[in-house]
Amino acid sequence: MSLIASESPSNATQRLYLASTEGKTIVTFALDETTGKLSKQSEISLPGNPGPLDFSPDGQFVYAAMTGFADNKPAVATLRRQPDGSLKLLKTAIILHRAPYIRADRSGNFLLAAHYGPGEVTVYRIVAGICSDELLDQHITEKTAHCIEVDPSGQFVFVPHTAPNKVYQYKLDSATGKLIPNDPPFVAGPDTTHKYHEPRHYAHHPTLAMGYTSNENGGGITAWKFNASKGTLTRGQTLSTLPPDIEQDSYAADIQITPNGRFAYVSNRDATQRDDDSKPQDTICAVAIDLATGQMKIVGHYRTGSFPRATCIDLSGQFFFAAGQNSADLQAYRIDQQSGELEHLATYTTGGSPIWVMCGPVAE
Repeated sequence: MSLIASESPSNATQRLYLASTEGKTIVTFALDETTGKLSKQSEISLPGNPGPLDFSPDGQFVYAAMTGFADNKPAVATLRRQPDGSLKLLKTAIILHRAPYIRADRSGNFLLAAHYGPGEVTVYRIVAGICSDELLDQHITEKTAHCIEVDPSGQFVFVPHTAPNKVYQYKLDSATGKLIPNDPPFVAGPDTTHKYHEPRHYAHHPTLAMGYTSNENGGGITAWKFNASKGTLTRGQTLSTLPPDIEQDSYAADIQITPNGRFAYVSNRDATQRDDDSKPQDTICAVAIDLATGQMKIVGHYRTGSFPRATCIDLSGQFFFAAGQNSADLQAYRIDQQSGELEHLATYTTGGSPIWVMCGPVAE
């Protein structure tokens, strides 16, 4: 199924944004909350190759980290959301390094970035919704800083690192935008004697004092107890997210938690080098979360597009989307509200290398 421009469905109270590197575009889709159907609304070309996206806290702006901007520099573009869901480019700010993950803080005053190659985290000032090139803070951590997330209170920041198998933890000064290393400054990931370690992405639970990481090496998920007063994590249960009979090399990438906190989903990327015509065995792992204890139980594994680097859940918690980076498609699923199982709804052809996907409400 191709994503062709069409009229918005009557139940389109959300927009889905899909960034692709091949065409240097962000495409806007209307999402029907009854059927999960997507309808393409608009497309904007960027002055660089897009990567991670994020909304401003008020939902009026979209931030897009880019590479290949002016003289091949990394940058962050600020785009204003229009009532019809389309995006208007307002400003592009040059930053120090490529950012595989960005996140606006809860106040909307700071843009936080993780930098995989050099092993750094940075903070840039946001003024009236627009990300500037004013560098407020910079911390050298370790290589493979893969994600940066803020807890619901806006006071604490977590940065998973894959290679050193750590999650760095900070306090965020709301006045200055400075990141203050917490005590301890990092916590170790799962035991490396099994292949479910190397924290990659972090998701905070919407109701429990818990966080969850996808673990890249071998495919896994870890539950972390969150001390809300200190802003520190304590490692808990870890599970494999791979199908039990899988023989291919596979690595976990993204993690999403439903708005009600009942289910988590981790994408598993098949990294096997193939010399035959066999198809990749990429999967989405569904995980049930006990709302009293935070304990996890594997629900099932579901086939998806090749190399699902980016995923998202719609705001209603009914639909799950996975972007196949190598297969250039977007897979749509319905989430069973009782079991967490995924029902495949559609495969949309995206046109090339989807790198990020996220859902948001219709802009005012």
